[in-house]
Order: sequence, then C-alpha cells, then structure tokens
Amino acid sequence: MADVLEGVVGTLGTSNADLLDAVGSSTTETIIGMSFANVNSSSADVTIDIEIVKSGGSTTPHLLNDVTVPAGTTLVWETKVVLTTGDKIQGLCSAASSIDFTINYLKQT
Repeated sequence: MADVLEGVVGTLGTSNADLLDAVGSSTTETIIGMSFANVNSSSADVTIDIEIVKSGGSTTPHLLNDVTVPAGTTLVWETKVVLTTGDKIQGLCSAASSIDFTINYLKQT
C-alpha cells in the first residue's frame, strides 16, 4: 500500500460544492488537518458548513455546522477523518469568496 501526503486549496462559495473529490476505488484518504481563513473584504464574520457525503450521495452529520469564523481569523480543524471509496467533502459559506480553505490528507492506495 502506497502512502502519499496530499493537499488541496480553494475558496468556499455560497452553494454547496466539492472541496475534496470522491475517493477513488481501492483507496482510503485520511484528513489530517483543515483550515478555513476569513478573508472577507468588509471585515464581516462568516459562517461555514462542512460535511462528508458518503458513496451513493447520502450525507452524514456535519463536521462543521453553521460555525462562525470571525473577521480576520482562521479556524483550524485537527481531528482526523477517514474517507473510503466514493466519499467526498463538501462545503459552503455565508458570503461569496470570503473563506479560503486548505485540506491536508494522507492518501493510501
């Protein structure tokens, strides 16, 4: 089994979208950290929702539900989350282009 550290970066929108694509077949991905930085130009607080979508489309409880990220701050999530084939991470925020995110994970194939 090959182990590779990977990461994705992006910006949350106001519609639910994939932050981490669906895990490929015969693969496990373990999220080892996520960060969400409030970069809102008007110095406003922004709320975020982050969830796991299981293979087949069913959602599990939110990882972060309606969590406020105060203006000028970064929320760091250090709890490990294991994703298996077909699982993905989706998220959104309350103000367009106001949250930059980073997700770091271990990919095992």
